[in-house]
Amino acid sequence: MRQDEEELFTSGIRKLEHLGLVEIGNLALWSVSSYKQGYGIKELREDNPFNYWQSDGPQPHYITIHFTKKVTIERLSFYLNYQIDESYTPSKLRILAGTGEHDLMEVSSKEFLEPVGWQHVFFTGIRSDNLLKCYLIKICFLANHQNGKDSHVRSIKVLSPQSQNSMRLDIDNSLGVGFTSVKLMSESTIR
Repeated sequence: MRQDEEELFTSGIRKLEHLGLVEIGNLALWSVSSYKQGYGIKELREDNPFNYWQSDGPQPHYITIHFTKKVTIERLSFYLNYQIDESYTPSKLRILAGTGEHDLMEVSSKEFLEPVGWQHVFFTGIRSDNLLKCYLIKICFLANHQNGKDSHVRSIKVLSPQSQNSMRLDIDNSLGVGFTSVKLMSESTIR
């Protein structure tokens, strides 16, 4: 059972990497509405399917992800396991995004039916490229399976498309000589 859980977790991460997506959650400040001692943000952010965040208090529960600059997000991926967590497993969530708490707007919602493994929330219909651009994301856990009170979330990945500039070492080889070092490449464009 334990080995199957690890394989399910890591194979999902490999699939996301194969799609050319980059996890950018480490660039953000994370906060939660509540947590049980020993089951906080640290456990949520570890790449370990046996650790999890557990809320502690009345619903709805929140996870806020705040970036210092505007980021592009292709999807949010949640690792949930109804077989282990049962009534602690979220069944309904809403995602809000904006530049700060003052201008949050709903950008997606999702319902889960006994999920096991990676569950993805996409941002279709917001922009023509189906990407979300924001500084802040607030995930609202509205309900759990079996009317459970507290939530377990084993992992969350904030996934961005890999930029074209980071995939190649020379931008313009038409002059015959491309950049030969990462340092020159990093100083070749203006952000």
